[in-house]
Amino acid sequence: MRALLSVENKEGLVSFAQGLQSLGVELIATGRTAATLAAASIPVTQVSDLTGFPEILGGRVKTLHPAIHGGILAKRDEPGQMEQLAEHGIAPIDLVVCNLYPFVETIAQPGISLEQALEQVDVGGVTLLRAAAKNFQHVVVVVRPGDYETVLREVQEHGAVHLETRRRLAAYAFQHTASYDTHIATYLRQLDGDLFPDEFTVAMEKLQPLRYGENPHQEGAFYSWKKVGPSSTSSTAPTQRRNSGSLAPATPQQMPSVADAVVLQGKELSFNNILDLDAALNTVASFTAPTAVIIKHTNPCGLACDKEHLVEAYKRAHQGDPVSAYGGIIGFNRSVDAATAAELTPIFYEAIIAPGYEPEALEILRNKKNLRLLSTNAVIGPPATRSAFAPWQLDVRRVSGGFLVQTPDLLTEQDLHCRVVTEREPTLEEVTDLLFAWKAVKHVKSNAIVLAKKLMVIGVGAGQTNRVYSVQIAVEKAADRARGSVLASDAYFPFSDGVEAAAKAGVTAIIQPGGSIRDDEAIRMANRYAIAMLVTGQRHFRH
Repeated sequence: MRALLSVENKEGLVSFAQGLQSLGVELIATGRTAATLAAASIPVTQVSDLTGFPEILGGRVKTLHPAIHGGILAKRDEPGQMEQLAEHGIAPIDLVVCNLYPFVETIAQPGISLEQALEQVDVGGVTLLRAAAKNFQHVVVVVRPGDYETVLREVQEHGAVHLETRRRLAAYAFQHTASYDTHIATYLRQLDGDLFPDEFTVAMEKLQPLRYGENPHQEGAFYSWKKVGPSSTSSTAPTQRRNSGSLAPATPQQMPSVADAVVLQGKELSFNNILDLDAALNTVASFTAPTAVIIKHTNPCGLACDKEHLVEAYKRAHQGDPVSAYGGIIGFNRSVDAATAAELTPIFYEAIIAPGYEPEALEILRNKKNLRLLSTNAVIGPPATRSAFAPWQLDVRRVSGGFLVQTPDLLTEQDLHCRVVTEREPTLEEVTDLLFAWKAVKHVKSNAIVLAKKLMVIGVGAGQTNRVYSVQIAVEKAADRARGSVLASDAYFPFSDGVEAAAKAGVTAIIQPGGSIRDDEAIRMANRYAIAMLVTGQRHFRH
């Protein structure tokens, strides 16, 4: 049995090679891999000795030779192919151990030039992996150091690696090279700002399996869209580890995400937990003041800001809908302090996501052992200005037979150009609440209506089949608090009935996109009740 080893990642290499040697496997290796083995006193044959041709072009060409690929690709059960090997003096290669140049890790470094990036595009390694994987019935291909033990054990116990194992390893090798090529293509597309190529692949990394999907009869797993670029960081599976307490500045290229968050404690995250945590994070990231949100079924049932104190924002968010808050997911855009932690402990919540947690807050929250605590370890807030979107920021949604892909709804305050269309202009206090409500409504499922007062959501109408129903639900939830409140609508009012329902409940100002053929009717209805109305010209559908 002969093995070819050519690895960039030397983890576990020496012990694996020693295990192979003890089983009588002849070892062949490329330059630095061979040097590592030789330094450990492991007998090894250089690839250049096998091919009779030196490595050239600074190592760009090492294994691209018939003496290598003939030995890998030959079908052992076809006499004609084996005779050709013998005719040319080529011996079969039965095991290929290879991992690739660190392309992603290289381009993650600041100041890397295109030329430097291209030097980390592996050609020979990818070819080795694909050749071995193609011939997996006869050749074992290993990419991950984590598979070394399995291969050694099966050879020790059975004299060969099981066909099922070889097929599984081959599938991983093909997936690995596909992901590797995707990273390269993504990097090159970013240079041109091409977000929507004719052919589109994404490289996902499994963070963790899930107990089930949305329902117990569905299977599920959590994947991260691995980032490629100067601000990228390798995603790591959420693990129980100590919060570092340091906050890295958020950038348009590296906004905090649930996938990158660290799980500090609590039960295993579920499919639905992750969806709600993402909604919570996206919601509080729209605000600069201390903000708290309580999410139920991806909709905010409570949301509030405070000028100074996070605990006050949380109290008011809870007051927005205390019945629905039970069992919700909380998001904060400030590190959780002891006062906030103490305030929320009497109520059952599923999970919290925040930039971090003060030590005293962690001590309080850890008394609720099942409460999941996630830390982004990065500032949560809106970008100061719009910038080019990175591919991993795209919103990707599945439909039957395909995917819909779009840029995210990330308009900044600088992009908002409101105009007053009613006889009465809003007061300064109304404008403040209208802008707050406008930020909130984009996180509510369409048809979306939000009632707000004093930077606090007091009523939400979400996901209804017509807009007046959403208004009625929001008004019903707000009850007496609706009087003197403002209303935000994610899209225009197709009829004036929604405006009238709000007016009768005591709403004094409205912000909405406009654009209906019946805008004049909605404006007349607002004037009839002395409501101030702002039109944005932008909508925030969230289907």
